[in-house]
Amino acid sequence: MKLLVAIDFSELAEKIIAEAEKLARNLQAKVFLLHVVPPPSPIIDIPADEQALPFDHPESLKLIKIAQPLEDSGIDTAVIVAQNEEVTAIIDESKKNGVDLIMLGSHGHGALFHLIIGSVSEGVIRQATCPVIIVPSEKR
Repeated sequence: MKLLVAIDFSELAEKIIAEAEKLARNLQAKVFLLHVVPPPSPIIDIPADEQALPFDHPESLKLIKIAQPLEDSGIDTAVIVAQNEEVTAIIDESKKNGVDLIMLGSHGHGALFHLIIGSVSEGVIRQATCPVIIVPSEKR
């Protein structure tokens, strides 16, 4: 079993990691922790690097720090920091790594936010080829 867990370093990340740890233990799953870095603005005219970022990148170092307790507790864990649009990166990494389940958080923004900005969780649910677990925020 392979579990892809999308982390955005928000206050919801701890809750997502706790739920992922429980699930990984029960399913004896390998955990892929994914953080997505948005591509550079087209205004700056820097081409987007859609490959995984190097392990010495600051976001990679943060993710490695989060992964360490999972590894120490015996859960097989890999870290991925990708630079792309969030939904695209999550879907691409889930396919590339052959994951069986995707887990991510929902920040509980209102309808107007979703209308204007959109929702990563909604986009992932629509495009995923495997089950998706949404961890709700506590703001409800």
